[in-house]
Amino acid sequence: EIDVWVRDTSASKRTLWICGMAGRGKSTIAATVAHSWRFRASCAIFHFRRGQDARHTRLVCALARQLGSSLVPEVRKAVLETVRENEDIANQRLNEQFKTLIVASLGKLVQHPYPILIIVDALDECHNS
Repeated sequence: EIDVWVRDTSASKRTLWICGMAGRGKSTIAATVAHSWRFRASCAIFHFRRGQDARHTRLVCALARQLGSSLVPEVRKAVLETVRENEDIANQRLNEQFKTLIVASLGKLVQHPYPILIIVDALDECHNS
């Protein structure tokens, strides 16, 4: 079902939320999807970890770094151009990083034929400080 959802670029629902009780395999699903699509799409994954709040502030930059090394040249170019234009982006607030590195970068793509898959796992482990 997830593969069908990823392939369906016409779908109006572009967010897939997988939720459930702890220990039900959500992280395994996330890792498996990322692994299976890594050569067929631009794919980035971030796993939140309990007790690693300092790492959590790097969420957007970590996703952008992965997209910037994408096997899809158009995605790689769009992200790297945005990074060059905004060299101090890592010092900005997360919402500004997201708008710049993800929304603006990917917004440069027109009629992009390959899926872009961004996976955020274990969001419930994110400490809201």
